[in-house]
Amino acid sequence: MIRRLSLLAALGLITTTLGFAQEDDIDAAMKKAMEDANKPASKADMKKLEQPAKTQIDQAEAENKAEEAKQKAAAQAVVDSRGPVSLSDWTPQVWQFTPSGPPARKLVDGEPKVIVTGTSPLPPAALCDAWDRFANPKFSHERGGSEINHNADLYVSYRNNEDNARVRLEAERKAGAKVTHVTISSPLPLPSPAAQSN
Repeated sequence: MIRRLSLLAALGLITTTLGFAQEDDIDAAMKKAMEDANKPASKADMKKLEQPAKTQIDQAEAENKAEEAKQKAAAQAVVDSRGPVSLSDWTPQVWQFTPSGPPARKLVDGEPKVIVTGTSPLPPAALCDAWDRFANPKFSHERGGSEINHNADLYVSYRNNEDNARVRLEAERKAGAKVTHVTISSPLPLPSPAAQSN
């Protein structure tokens, strides 16, 4: 019995000693890793890391440029298409508005739109107030802009909740001017991605 206890004690002592030895090895490895983390990487190591990262960045940039070019071409195709051009039939009237020409398709900030420009003797606030009266629960409505130092740049926009068609009136008058410059615009729909790939 005493032999068994001695044997068990010796076995326990050996196991504990090995456990501490392994712990010391782990501690040493951790300490070495922490020291290496504070050292700057060699130029060779940096080049190994930089090359795959640069390749990925270049590939992502090329894909983005290709996608932007594709979107720009699709938007330009909408502007270049033939056929009648008009604003939605529900577009509110603009009081005392003299258009400078018929509605036209134009690319504005990369978005194809139907644009009608012209002038009105009424101040921008009066034009926007008139458009505000069009309010209807079927349409979402937004009004904003600024009037600073007698320069007015206001807008009113509506979005049809059923088909998402939008129309926007922008009225701008510089200080001392007698005429308000008016732009009425409506975004044109882009073809779906599936239609573009065919």
